[in-house]
Amino acid sequence: MLISIQEVLAITGGFLYAGHIESCLTGALIDSREAQGGELFFPLQGEQQNGHYYIMDALQRGAAASLMEKGHLPNFKRDDLPAGKSVIVVDNCLRALQDIASYHRNKYNIGLVAVTGSNGKTTTKDLIASVLHTRYQVLKTEGNFNNDIGLPLTLLRLRGHHQVAVLEMGMRGIGEIALLCSFSKPNVGVITNIGEAHLELLGSRENISRAKGELLEAMGPEDTAILNGDDPFLKPMGDAFTGHTVFFGYAEGLDLRAHRSFFQANGYSFSLTLPGGKEEEFWVPLTGRHNVYNALAAVAVGLHFSLDPSEIKAGLAKTSFSRMRMERIHTKSGLKLINDAYNASPSSMELALQSLKECAGKDFCIAVLGDMLELGDFCEEGHRKTGHCLARLGVDCLVTVGERAALIGEGAKEAGFLPEMVFNCTDHDGAVKVLQSLPLQKAHVLVKGSRGMFMEKIVDQLLIQYDERSNVAGAGEADRNDR
Repeated sequence: MLISIQEVLAITGGFLYAGHIESCLTGALIDSREAQGGELFFPLQGEQQNGHYYIMDALQRGAAASLMEKGHLPNFKRDDLPAGKSVIVVDNCLRALQDIASYHRNKYNIGLVAVTGSNGKTTTKDLIASVLHTRYQVLKTEGNFNNDIGLPLTLLRLRGHHQVAVLEMGMRGIGEIALLCSFSKPNVGVITNIGEAHLELLGSRENISRAKGELLEAMGPEDTAILNGDDPFLKPMGDAFTGHTVFFGYAEGLDLRAHRSFFQANGYSFSLTLPGGKEEEFWVPLTGRHNVYNALAAVAVGLHFSLDPSEIKAGLAKTSFSRMRMERIHTKSGLKLINDAYNASPSSMELALQSLKECAGKDFCIAVLGDMLELGDFCEEGHRKTGHCLARLGVDCLVTVGERAALIGEGAKEAGFLPEMVFNCTDHDGAVKVLQSLPLQKAHVLVKGSRGMFMEKIVDQLLIQYDERSNVAGAGEADRNDR
């Protein structure tokens, strides 16, 4: 049992419109099609759909009960409801979801690790969960369930066998992480970095830092903050934290300091001086030196939960990563794709381009880049700087998709990139046609853009033409709230 009708009434202050107060609920859902039997349906208002129009569908498919907001009462009659089903009337269904999740979380005295940051939080969350899973039963955020809807739904998956939870926290504005913390109550907080994501919404990196810092503000002196000590915004934040702080990075004097990191066997190896002075070698199945930071955060969390180095190494090595985050796809025809289509910002573009060059070596490499959204006044400069970076790194060819992304090409040419190797396209089909004209056998192709650009459609079309994938390795970062 997840919760009883009686508990729901007490938590929400709602009233039972139909059904039986003694009924018990086995789960929670917001999509009526996912009903399997016994769940509580939360009819939320979406951008295009109102869940109240699917209450009957959810109950008929097997949900045991549904919430309903008072304003929708005139649209329902008790006699029309399926026999034995319950309906609870509340003021606000989203607030009810969050309150029920908070109540449910309080039942469990477990470690709860919250992960946020401008870049790397999904990868870091996956690494942490894999490391902890070597010894503990772990609940972690799946997919893009990292906001005010997804996070409470994740909390409602907590069961008695779970020993630790690892939750990703997305952010689009001031106050959002504070809200997520109010019902998740983290006792370990991880912040990967402070970048440009959501500059249009927040105006400055200082404001982004303030928003991310709400995670630490929600924790107390008995809690632990694990922070990137090389990030200029996070170092003072950690120094001011009232609890225990662990800094990781490359700089001298940090609690966990990496050195001698290098690309090896389709991943990154690095040496790490552990507390006490012992040096250990670690390997993470990710390209890009920046992913050492994500691995360091996972090592720090593992040590916090008393794992030994062998367990941490095993957890890092066998991590399963979320799709479209530096997902490497090797086709039978020889084309090598890097699908990083989930999001983009100038800093994550630079890191992805570095990884492209690292993987390609001397092979021909192509960057297929889409618009970066939500950059505000930094839009033109951010796109041009990405072009400068691409030219500096020595990428062989650039294909852009979108009006903003064309500025990447302008920036690349300003930095000396060959104009004849820049192809500006307005849509996915145009980009695919350009790619079909290029020498793709044994080529390495990075596909990346903001979430709203749906750049994965280019990957799908290429896979149809250039054979099924023969090998996949993945990692990267993003969340539903990122571009």
